[in-house]
Amino acid sequence: MVQDFLNDVPLLVEVARQKSFSKAAEALGIGVSTLSRRIKLLEKRMGVLLFYRDTRNVELTDNGAYLLDRCGFVLEEVQKAYDSVVLNMQKPSGLVRVCMFLDLYDGLLKKVLLDFAARWPDISLELTFQDHPVDMRTAPFDVAFVTGNAIAPALVTRKLLTIEPFLYASPLLLERYPMPREPDDLHRMPCIVLQRFGGRWPMHNGSRQVTVDVVPRYSFSSVEMCRDFLLAGHGVALLRKERARPDEKAGRLVRLLPDWSGGFVHDVNLVMGSRQLPMRVRLFVDHVLAQFAP
Repeated sequence: MVQDFLNDVPLLVEVARQKSFSKAAEALGIGVSTLSRRIKLLEKRMGVLLFYRDTRNVELTDNGAYLLDRCGFVLEEVQKAYDSVVLNMQKPSGLVRVCMFLDLYDGLLKKVLLDFAARWPDISLELTFQDHPVDMRTAPFDVAFVTGNAIAPALVTRKLLTIEPFLYASPLLLERYPMPREPDDLHRMPCIVLQRFGGRWPMHNGSRQVTVDVVPRYSFSSVEMCRDFLLAGHGVALLRKERARPDEKAGRLVRLLPDWSGGFVHDVNLVMGSRQLPMRVRLFVDHVLAQFAP
């Protein structure tokens, strides 16, 4: 009953506005007979007369005017809500909620986000650092930067790049420790580890694969802190080649065991909970993807 009434409310409003069944039917895109029949059924269900009808005029009864007054307000609010949602999806402004590991910001995404803020000043960013993966199906974020391959199938994922770390040390450290020749030599050197990877370093050189169980001298949740201690000569660390390249060229870092990679090969993905994105989120996603395009 209530659902039928809600379906008929727009008809009631349009007839009252046009004061004509034929004009109202044209505006609604339905036949005059269909409109008249549905209004009569509405009156029958409610047990009241809503319109006075004659050959020239259609006027609201007192009950019809009362109902229109209440329902007109409801329709206005529904229209406002509809327009608000549509505008929210279409306008290039508002808030984009982003989640990532801190070290992704330091090592990969700082410039990307700063460039986005400069290009779209009407779009706000809310950036949350998490030290563990989030479930985008329930988390209060629009997008998340996720490392690894275990992502729920229902989510929308865009791969940005693949990270493969290598071993590095500062010349300051190599003044005190001999250059390692095999992965097992790392047991004799202080090591700096990223906490989420732990102290088991899988190493491979194409034909061999070994796992080195290091005893961390230093353990951090931030890649940037690992790099700071690495540059200061406090230990050996795994670092992404692109991140280490400037320091390696400047002589501040030396790559160890150059035939071996660190083994922690993993993808960095941009993850969304839906393909239906507001304009502000779509602009953010497109900006990020453009920065990492091949």
